[in-house]
Amino acid sequence: MTLTIGIFATSTSLFQEKKESDFKYLKSKGFSIIEADNLRKKDGHSAGSIKERVEAFHSLIKNKDVDILLAYWGGANTNQLLPYFDYELIKQYNKPIIGFSDTTALLLAIQKFSKIVTYLGPAGITFDKPEPFDYTYDYFKKLIIDKKEEIEIEDSKQYADDLYFLRKDCDHRILQQNVGRKVFKHGKAKGEIIAGNLQTLLVLTGTKYFPNLKGKILFIEEEESANTQMVHRFLTQLSQIMELNTLGGICIGRFASQTGFSKDDSEEMIYGDVFKNINIPIIYNLDFGHTDPMFTLPIGGIAIIDTKQGIIKIINRCDEE
Repeated sequence: MTLTIGIFATSTSLFQEKKESDFKYLKSKGFSIIEADNLRKKDGHSAGSIKERVEAFHSLIKNKDVDILLAYWGGANTNQLLPYFDYELIKQYNKPIIGFSDTTALLLAIQKFSKIVTYLGPAGITFDKPEPFDYTYDYFKKLIIDKKEEIEIEDSKQYADDLYFLRKDCDHRILQQNVGRKVFKHGKAKGEIIAGNLQTLLVLTGTKYFPNLKGKILFIEEEESANTQMVHRFLTQLSQIMELNTLGGICIGRFASQTGFSKDDSEEMIYGDVFKNINIPIIYNLDFGHTDPMFTLPIGGIAIIDTKQGIIKIINRCDEE
């Protein structure tokens, strides 16, 4: 059976930085593609007005031919739309909705108010880049297509964070060896997954869209333009709006090299400051976020962590025990 992916844009339009896409990779995997009405619309820095963006998203939700909704990429203004989505409509159709970065504002709001699982995972741009990673597609397929109930997360062998689009030889990626996950605090945990872009999560602070984080396993990632000072700032703010020890655990996606961590200004230094009094498992340098490849995470699913055993298991539905 051929599945159809609806590609949407709740913030930045495809035309903002990229003139065209034929979704060649996804089509090679057997998918049909339907584009949201606003996907290639340019209205200032947005893919249309608030009304146009919301209506285009709702249209994909209601379209009987669309099986999966996939963000093309992020932006900065998805939070504008949150009061205008029909969360009952979204719950009624209950289609997988996937994206990362700014799109996680949408994913978190839908999970909270529609009570369905959403997915932090690849976007259309992920599969539009040169030489897409099999690792990314494999985890996408396991969770979204095959609907596997439980998977174990393994580290990728290689990754890429190069700015390929600025090079003349932009038809390939520059690969680096992946040293794998790192542990800042050891421990075991089991809890519901809340996953999102860090600064996007913080934008929701003080609104009804901010998730209940108590007891949750928090997976956070950040974009490549956030430098070390900003990462420190964001994590500090997170620690000031909640008691981090009430989380079940923290898992942090790999930062791109553009963030600028160094021997003298390292992730470990920042974590040592922000997490010094935290007694929950904390894992970092994981394969999700703004580098490639990335695994897919069900927001509202369950994570099981055992740092001593090197285990991160994902249960695809949040069932009551």
